[in-house]
Amino acid sequence: MVKSAPMRDHSIVIKPRRRGAGGIVLLLILLLSVGAIGAGFGFFAPAKLALFQERAIGLLHGGVVDSEEHSFIDACVSLPDANGTQAVTRTVRTTSFRDGTSLSVTFSSPPSPTNSQCK
Repeated sequence: MVKSAPMRDHSIVIKPRRRGAGGIVLLLILLLSVGAIGAGFGFFAPAKLALFQERAIGLLHGGVVDSEEHSFIDACVSLPDANGTQAVTRTVRTTSFRDGTSLSVTFSSPPSPTNSQCK
């Protein structure tokens, strides 16, 4: 709402209404929420976070040309409380970008029971 105040010479001065800082506070709350969700993905689902980061980096490098992923057994361990050997798998995801650069991200799993022959 616009307020006006009469002056001595009968001219009217229009004073704009002051706005609150509600929009800025809402924006800060939204940014904080997005940051907390991103941190949660980083701790609980790093593979999903890495996929998002690869796409974001792809914007800087002209886009993603190819993405290749392969998994293999990296090591076998014998734990005292486990029956048999435990395999540690490793997944390597390589992303190639349009400008010729590439990014490799490696994920290792915790030991899990396996039927493979470990030596």
